[in-house]
Amino acid sequence: MFKVLYDIFSSVKLAIVLLLTLAVTSIVGTIIEQQQDPEKYLREYGETTYKILKFLGFTDVYHSWWYIALLTLLALNLIVCSIKRLPKIWKVAMKPRKTLPAGYEKGLRVSSSITLQAPIKEVKEKLLETLKSFRYKVEVSKEEESEVHIFADKNVFARFGVYIVHLGVLIVLIGGLTTAIFGFRGYMNLAEGTASNLVSFFSGPKIVELPFYVKCNKFKIDFYPSGMPKAYISDLSIIENGKQVLRKTIEVNHPLKYRGIYFYQASYGQGEAFLRIVSPKGEKIVGVAFGQPVKLGRDTYLKIVSIDGNTMTIGIEFIQNGKVQEGAIKPFVLYKVPRTDKSFAMVDFKPVFYTGLQVSKDPGTWIVWVGSIVLIVGLIVAFFIPHKRVWARLEKKGEDKTRLVIGGLANKGNESLARELEEVLGVLKSSYCKNTPKEDES
Repeated sequence: MFKVLYDIFSSVKLAIVLLLTLAVTSIVGTIIEQQQDPEKYLREYGETTYKILKFLGFTDVYHSWWYIALLTLLALNLIVCSIKRLPKIWKVAMKPRKTLPAGYEKGLRVSSSITLQAPIKEVKEKLLETLKSFRYKVEVSKEEESEVHIFADKNVFARFGVYIVHLGVLIVLIGGLTTAIFGFRGYMNLAEGTASNLVSFFSGPKIVELPFYVKCNKFKIDFYPSGMPKAYISDLSIIENGKQVLRKTIEVNHPLKYRGIYFYQASYGQGEAFLRIVSPKGEKIVGVAFGQPVKLGRDTYLKIVSIDGNTMTIGIEFIQNGKVQEGAIKPFVLYKVPRTDKSFAMVDFKPVFYTGLQVSKDPGTWIVWVGSIVLIVGLIVAFFIPHKRVWARLEKKGEDKTRLVIGGLANKGNESLARELEEVLGVLKSSYCKNTPKEDES
């Protein structure tokens, strides 16, 4: 069973299928606006289509279970593929042949031979010095009285460029999973003078409780003569442990950021309700903008969503344990909150404007940035930095004569290697055989 799974996840075909699937779903997530108010989807697509889109997760693609599953499968596929192919790459990179047997140079992409007027030891030292000047890591792999073998390589890390790319992609996937699992995107509606720590999700009844409160000190909206909104600006404060720790005026494209959470000026609305909340500890009056939840107990929230000006019937959403129940209430009537010791009644209403804030937390952003940098570095290494290897054999042809056979390979850019070897030979020729041409070159 393990072998079957290993073979499946080490398949390049699986990687292609996963990448294509993610590409298609990402396109869907781009075409269909994500995490919008259900009313907007109902207006644009109709009730039946909206239910289908919501069931498939297309209204919140990047937080859906199947999108997270695809990212996880791709990450596993990438890891297993890398592990399967690493031993071969490691052997090629770290355990090369280090000698140049007779005739082996014929299989090299670049090779030359030349006879030099100098003792073998002197030629050896000069060749080592010259290769080092070209930033090669050199070693004498075999040394005898009549024959010396030298091995040199440069940029051995370039063999692992593809793994740097894989690491970058993996880090990006981890960043995406981090955001999908631990991040969120929702909204808050705040009337002037009100504060809340409750963020409603666009895509469902889930509500997040922030560890601090956001207060709207002032909200200003300007209109064009046609009645279209010109600009809306919110003066916000962050309240933590009963103290103001940050205050900022925000407008479109100029958000407030606190503890990794962004508050964007996104919309506006009209309507503030005043609720009388009664409990054994006493009672209080709470002002809340339409659409903003009020906490009435553990995992129990209430939203005022509409009011009928003729009958004064108030539309509500009652959310308890993640389930939504829509209903209507009458003003000044005290209603018992199920499974709690609290009751509530709506006692007043003001048709004032409130600010609509888009709230987002994206903890994977910096991880994605790191992954993107690693990915770019990996692509540069994989495509533009060659791994070069040079082998040389020095043969003693007399007390003051040495034959040099030298050649090399590169995993890319053999032209560059050829130029370097030509320069190396040029240094040796200028030192030991100014009038002696090369014997052969291939």
